[in-house]
Amino acid sequence: MGPKAKTLTVSEAQRAIYIDFEGFKGKSPTFFGWVWAIGKKASDDHLACIHDIHDKALWPLVGEAELPPGAVGTYEQRPFSVGQSINDLARRADNQDRRIVSWSTHEMIKIAESELSPSLLRMFEHNYRDGKVTAKKWFQQLDLGTAKGTNTLVRYLEQARYPLPDTYGLGVTTKRLKSVLSGIQNKGSWSRLLPSQQKNWEDVLLHNFVDCHGLREITKTAANALS
Repeated sequence: MGPKAKTLTVSEAQRAIYIDFEGFKGKSPTFFGWVWAIGKKASDDHLACIHDIHDKALWPLVGEAELPPGAVGTYEQRPFSVGQSINDLARRADNQDRRIVSWSTHEMIKIAESELSPSLLRMFEHNYRDGKVTAKKWFQQLDLGTAKGTNTLVRYLEQARYPLPDTYGLGVTTKRLKSVLSGIQNKGSWSRLLPSQQKNWEDVLLHNFVDCHGLREITKTAANALS
């Protein structure tokens, strides 16, 4: 069994770095979110979130919008390439003995393979876990179906009673991203975007945060149930 197919322990789930890319099918990621609990104790009271903005067209927006107050204790946006993000992630996870968890594993592995040196890729693969593995074993414990095609993140969020914001919805992220990209290419700055375009950017950032933070809650819930 490869590392990614292992279930996470309670401690690993608490300390893991939860990640998610946003973007357009068949293209390089537009931006990348990660959420984790800071410090050795990895307390839920000390959560951090990073949004690395990969698309250079969106770099004028870096730092212009925030997550809702109270979402996390530490928040940062960085104009990073995909390679910079993945290198930082691989090194940080290895230095701090943290697992890297995502829900969409195929894309994640392909990107890591293309952006990391052989030594860093080995570090990444050692720490990487498929979040669905732990979540599906939890569902099987509850006698809930896990047939192919049913394992959407939203289904697991609902079972974990994770509170989704009103703006959260399936299939809306790419539409919002297109609106923001169109606006910034035409206007050139945050202040000149339409209010609706500014709102779309805020909603895209929040959606990605919810995917990362929600995955953390699912994985913690599942790990605790399986223990």
